[in-house]
Amino acid sequence: MIKKSAGFTLLEVMVAMGICAMAGIAAMQVTGEHVSHIAAIEEQTYASWVAENRLVMIRAQGSKWSGKNNNKGEAELAGITWYWQEKVTKTTGDPNFVKVQVEIFSDPEYQNSLYDLSTFILKGK
Repeated sequence: MIKKSAGFTLLEVMVAMGICAMAGIAAMQVTGEHVSHIAAIEEQTYASWVAENRLVMIRAQGSKWSGKNNNKGEAELAGITWYWQEKVTKTTGDPNFVKVQVEIFSDPEYQNSLYDLSTFILKGK
């Protein structure tokens, strides 16, 4: 009697290796996408902090705030220079309030908008 060997054939091993290779490639792609999304979330978080800081500065100025539309400037946060622009518009409900929108950009040409934040401010207060 010939005893059968209890093992895998070459074909079975090759199929298993192919499946593992495809799973590894898929895992690497998912990891790469995850890393790029984390970087984008980090950038937006910093941009939101810059916008919030700018609105706090406006409120802190009180009546000294100029209320000028399209006022531009830059701020540094986390070792990165961020560029901001204020858009001031009148409100229709109450003439004593203005809407202030602070938009954050990553470039000095104000082309790549990352984040914007709005609030309403009582003029002269």
